[in-house]
Amino acid sequence: MPSPPDFSATAPHDQVFARIAREIDPADPLAERLHAVVNAARARMGQPMRVAVAGQIKRGKSTLVNALLGEEVSDTGQLELTFNVCEFHHSAHPRLTVHFKDGRTPEEWPPDALSRLTVRSRDGLGLLRAVRKVEVGRPSPLLRRFRVVDTPGLGSVHGTDAENTLAFLGIDDPAERTEAARVLAELGQDARSVHAESAAEMDRADAVVFVFSRGLGRADQQAVDSFAGSYGEVVSPLKAFGVLSRSDQYWPPVGETGRDGMPLEPAGYLTYDPMATARRIAESYGERPLVRRVFRTIVPVAGLLGVGAQCLPGDGFGPLADLAEVEPRLLAERMEDVHLFCVRDHPDLPVPAEVRASLVGRLGAWGVFLACGYLREGLAEAEVRRRLLEHSGVTELRGLVLRHFGNRSALIKLDHGQREIADEVARLRATAQRAGRRPPRVADRVAGLLESARISDPGPSELAALGAHYRGRLNLTAPEEAQLLAVTGERGPGCAARLGLPPDTPVDVLLSTARARAAHWAARAGDPLLDRPTLTVARVVLRSYERVADLVDRARVLLYGDRDDGDGGRDGGDDDGNDPIGLDGERSAP
Repeated sequence: MPSPPDFSATAPHDQVFARIAREIDPADPLAERLHAVVNAARARMGQPMRVAVAGQIKRGKSTLVNALLGEEVSDTGQLELTFNVCEFHHSAHPRLTVHFKDGRTPEEWPPDALSRLTVRSRDGLGLLRAVRKVEVGRPSPLLRRFRVVDTPGLGSVHGTDAENTLAFLGIDDPAERTEAARVLAELGQDARSVHAESAAEMDRADAVVFVFSRGLGRADQQAVDSFAGSYGEVVSPLKAFGVLSRSDQYWPPVGETGRDGMPLEPAGYLTYDPMATARRIAESYGERPLVRRVFRTIVPVAGLLGVGAQCLPGDGFGPLADLAEVEPRLLAERMEDVHLFCVRDHPDLPVPAEVRASLVGRLGAWGVFLACGYLREGLAEAEVRRRLLEHSGVTELRGLVLRHFGNRSALIKLDHGQREIADEVARLRATAQRAGRRPPRVADRVAGLLESARISDPGPSELAALGAHYRGRLNLTAPEEAQLLAVTGERGPGCAARLGLPPDTPVDVLLSTARARAAHWAARAGDPLLDRPTLTVARVVLRSYERVADLVDRARVLLYGDRDDGDGGRDGGDDDGNDPIGLDGERSAP
């Protein structure tokens, strides 16, 4: 039996740019750049979504990339790093491709040579000055869906001059700032060039994960302000998450108070959850209007713990098991000062200081304490790793990226391509106007096709509706907000997901739900007292539910050979109508 059509199949996004390309004569010198922009947009539709990991220097971007990929592929924790762009993509076998600033042919390097291209060394300065970008291929499930770009560093350019060097990028320690400025000078770069390269990668990206270090500092806030003004199309709640990357550093909770208002003793460390503290801080940031205007949400993550949970060598569990023999309160007391825990000889601890330091360097102090607790309970290594990864927040972040970005990847890439083409059309028109001549006809033809696509394709309207929602411009109830998110693809592209229902929901229930939702939004769209932004969105959601209802009814015909009469019944057929329509292609969701 043929599979029912998927909802996303109603919007042939890849054909939009093909129609535009047919209107452009590649031999026309005036349209040469436009032709290249359109071809790039077409190519992007067939590629994984580009997600830029952005933020200021030393905020844990590379650690977060390692955690997301589940392997230690990027060098971390060193000040003397270069400031090159690293782009990660899926490859059946590890690959390393080097792109150069002078435009020479990219070179294939041994996959284990990445450190030579990211860590500064005196005998390699000439090479590092020449490198523009490094592409890293890895056999990663995440990279089948996304290309991940690790950017060098970003900051607010307001009030920045040559004297400030890296201060505006978030390095506040004067000694580190001086050293970083020296490294940049050796590489022929400065703070502005680092910002410019990172900003360019953000502009090319389809989505952004912006990394803060434990909190949203003044420099971070200035960077967010700069993004909101300069990169509003890329860094918006539809396309951006914030990440508190070192949330486990709230443990041990020195100076924290308990419910009685008294400072926590080491015994209180046993149950203290730093991620809960980070979550409250993230929520408080989310209440700021400026932050809401930029980020979909802010997620607490313990990046180092996420990497360690996946990458700690198996022999590291031996020392952890030895530490697990220590009475929990004593271990907490010894870990109250993490530095001393890593350097001081403690006769009551069965693991040498240098080994303890290594474990803390791989898992963080909280991760070591958690792992000891789980091993004390008798859990196996695999289960300890799973729980540590869950605690790190990396699993949640991956799910958000896959659900929020991945489920709308086609629409986001379509929107990105249309914006780039519209910008090039505007440039062609402006160039002609400055020269005192009429704009080339191709500009008008392409502009007309773009407008036609926006009208006929529901995708842009749904993206606009989501943008209005994330900017807080709508007067909707909580259930209506949930329906808006679901019907625009938050849970997936299939009909069941767009209705917020399980994939095994019977077809009759899908149809009746879609029609009931359409009736509700039709009433909302007919409310004469509704404000204009909410009215516009209500009409978009109404049309989306009408399309879902039509697709479910068409699927019914494919499955049962009849059509619904509009009152919940069917025109003939012997089936009881309870076969589910899911998402997997075998009697899958439309």
